[in-house]
Amino acid sequence: MSSLFTLLLWAWLMASSFIVSGHMVEYASPIATSAFRFLLAMFIMLPALLFSWQRAKLNKTEQFKALFASRRRLCHYVVISGALVGFFIGLFVALQSTTPLNTSVLYTLVPLMGVMITRIWLKEMAPLWRVVGFVLGSIGAMTVLFSTQGFSTQDFPIQGNDGFQWHSGDYIFLGSCFLLALHVVSVQKWGRSLGALSGAFMIMLFGTLWLLPIALIWGELDQVQWLSEGFWVNVLYLTVFTTLFTFVLQQRLVMTVGASRLLAISYTIPVWVALFTALTQSRLLSLVDWPFASGIVLLGIALFLIGGNVSKVKLAYGSNATEK
Repeated sequence: MSSLFTLLLWAWLMASSFIVSGHMVEYASPIATSAFRFLLAMFIMLPALLFSWQRAKLNKTEQFKALFASRRRLCHYVVISGALVGFFIGLFVALQSTTPLNTSVLYTLVPLMGVMITRIWLKEMAPLWRVVGFVLGSIGAMTVLFSTQGFSTQDFPIQGNDGFQWHSGDYIFLGSCFLLALHVVSVQKWGRSLGALSGAFMIMLFGTLWLLPIALIWGELDQVQWLSEGFWVNVLYLTVFTTLFTFVLQQRLVMTVGASRLLAISYTIPVWVALFTALTQSRLLSLVDWPFASGIVLLGIALFLIGGNVSKVKLAYGSNATEK
């Protein structure tokens, strides 16, 4: 039961990131927000990494030098972080012209994209039932979106009551999802040499190095509402809960229940977004219809096919890597 609760908590936090990210647009540009988020996450993670070394009675200086000893590893993390940076920037940019619900559904294509990238790049063939599960999960997520197509909010009025509309931001986020899938596969291939905290620190460090010059040139830093309470509430939530906390949960879940179940539970993200949207609009009863229910059924079948019948697989950040 505790594993199921942890899985649902991870999915809920990931879903909340789409909602909160949508609100960040009014306080800062996507690039400025992403740069500050990575920088803040890196500074929070550094003392945690140092404490883990001290607790393990390791020499901090030697351990820190070891992180940068291999040029090949540094090049790998440049690619790993670059793909992740591209995803976050794409998410914020996309939310300027689409809805959180759209992005949450497109996000569920990431596992299927990961399967395709793994097949082409790593030459690994996924079992047929797992591929079928990924496809059904995406269809189920899309069905959830169609069943809630009438939702619109003051923040995102572009999705009206006249049917599902594909917006320009959806093209942007589709490309962002590909970058996230590439990030996941590249960490699976290259990230096993470091432990969870060390690997996360390297990702945040190189992500910051990617973003800082971009933010200085195109981040519109003079327009960031630094003194706004809303800015700090949203950016701290995104940094602590949907970046650092979800990372820790992900490592625990990969170790305990397997990566396949973590992939499967990601298909529930649009359901949580839909429920949150309906709740804020006092329209929960509008979800009680056959399209929404059929989407839930498809998601249930997908969860069974991906998580119930397949062996555990490796996911991002290298499930074999642990801190010494």
